Amino acid sequence: MDLRETSRRLHQKAQLILDNTGWPDLFTRRFGTCALTGSARYDLMVWPDIDIHMPVPASYRIEWAAMLAEINAGLERAGLRLHKAQMWDDYVDPHPLGAGLYWGIQFVEADGTAWKSDIWGWEPQDYARRQAKDADLVARLETANRDLILRLKSEAMSRPDYYGPIVGSWHIYHAVLAGGASLADVERWKAENPQW
Repeated sequence: MDLRETSRRLHQKAQLILDNTGWPDLFTRRFGTCALTGSARYDLMVWPDIDIHMPVPASYRIEWAAMLAEINAGLERAGLRLHKAQMWDDYVDPHPLGAGLYWGIQFVEADGTAWKSDIWGWEPQDYARRQAKDADLVARLETANRDLILRLKSEAMSRPDYYGPIVGSWHIYHAVLAGGASLADVERWKAENPQW
């Protein structure tokens, strides 16, 4: 299947899942706001994945943990089945990406299609910084070679133990924006930009 068509189809499905689960309303009600990010926001999807960020202070860790019941209720309403849920409190031992709370949710559609959702509650000032960087990236991606990005993401995902441990989507986006055209270029960009 054409990668651009795959991206379009996955993007539409992700939006439908968010609408049917009511997750954005749930997160906004609890924490004031939330933001779709990653490939579902950028319309650069090559696999079923939804990333959501919101500002959540460390003091809300009990509310964050209790939220799983409502996350799952939204899945049930949407006709989806929770497969796995993993919570981290990275305020205890901050993740290299930053301090915050995390739910890793895996769920399946009736036809067996497996989805993953990374739901992050970042320290509020960090969340604001991330939103500013995200807005800048969205603007820059408007003129990027989207077909190249989709191809490189697909190639990275097809290599065993490569996507994630070696490079991620963030590296691919920025390497392509800097003129890269291959996964070797992405690896070089990452090595030259260790802060990412």
